[in-house]
Amino acid sequence: MDNEFIHEFNSLLKGERSCVETYDLALGKAKIADVMETLTYCRNNHMARVALLSSHILAMGGTPVEDAGIWGGFEKFVQDGAETQRDAVAVLEEAEAERLVNYEAQRGIVVGPVRACIDNELLPAQHETHLALSTLLKSLPENKAA
Repeated sequence: MDNEFIHEFNSLLKGERSCVETYDLALGKAKIADVMETLTYCRNNHMARVALLSSHILAMGGTPVEDAGIWGGFEKFVQDGAETQRDAVAVLEEAEAERLVNYEAQRGIVVGPVRACIDNELLPAQHETHLALSTLLKSLPENKAA
């Protein structure tokens, strides 16, 4: 059973690594202080999840994955297509909303320590990053200058 848990934790870890890579990209383009501050907060929140998931995997005798898998490349492609900071934040907010839905769905199919991790650690943190980006997006003007 531990191998199944390790596999599930590594799957979650890939997603979190992908988030960190995407925030790194977005931060490289950010010019507005509020945007940089929120993106940094969200990136650090996802980095904490990477550390948390890695520690669960190591505690079970597994090896944490080091890459983001295919989603890292896809999210890079999408983020590169954003024309304005508002567009980039909108893409990130949508990704955070999707990750929230995915965590909610996953909690119904996983058991044991993976379910506990999603319920007690990942979902609350995901709500925080989604709220932070939703709030930021609402504060940004709709014009092309943002």
